[in-house]
Amino acid sequence: MGQHGDRAREALLDSAEELFARHGIDVVSNRSIAEHAGSANHSAVAYHFGGREGLLQALLARGRDDMNRRRAELVEALPERPGLGDVVAAHILPWTEHLESLPVPSWRARFLFQVSSIPSGAESLEASTVRSDQLEEVLTASLDELRDIPDSVLRGRARLLGGMVLGICANFEAQVEDGTARGSWLTVGYFLIDAATGLLSAPVTHPTDFITLDPPSAFAL
Repeated sequence: MGQHGDRAREALLDSAEELFARHGIDVVSNRSIAEHAGSANHSAVAYHFGGREGLLQALLARGRDDMNRRRAELVEALPERPGLGDVVAAHILPWTEHLESLPVPSWRARFLFQVSSIPSGAESLEASTVRSDQLEEVLTASLDELRDIPDSVLRGRARLLGGMVLGICANFEAQVEDGTARGSWLTVGYFLIDAATGLLSAPVTHPTDFITLDPPSAFAL
């Protein structure tokens, strides 16, 4: 495509990520994305990405390879018998480290939160992930803290974490932008690790059937 084409493509991604984060996915037009990126070509999204879905998939892929490499490093470094907190940390820290690496203001967490809030977006978010990288795939009764938690409950809780993590990170990202943030992305990461570990290992006090339904999104950052 050449350097000019690469720069134009990145400008469109930056523009779309910001506008989607600010206003939502469905209300932002391809034309407004092109104009915000400084392009006179109102068909730039179709030219560079083949259309709306291609643009969304390109946005969802941003940073994913780096996070997967970092996650693989942390998983490789786990002890032979890791605790639940160790496993959760290996999945959450690559995400908060990635957010910390972005320029201020960044829009990544708020964009993904917007994506997860609409049915079509949630499907795209889950489809864009590699199944082996999802936290729910590595949570098993082999972890001592989860020995008494039924598999169906574990799967439901792991999926519930998606909304919690995205919501907290989107809120902190906004606070970083307006200068009101307290703490750092590192402290956010460990807050989420502690909260997720507690949620996953909490005792099951009453049988339930609702978790047999497919939750709206998975935790797969």
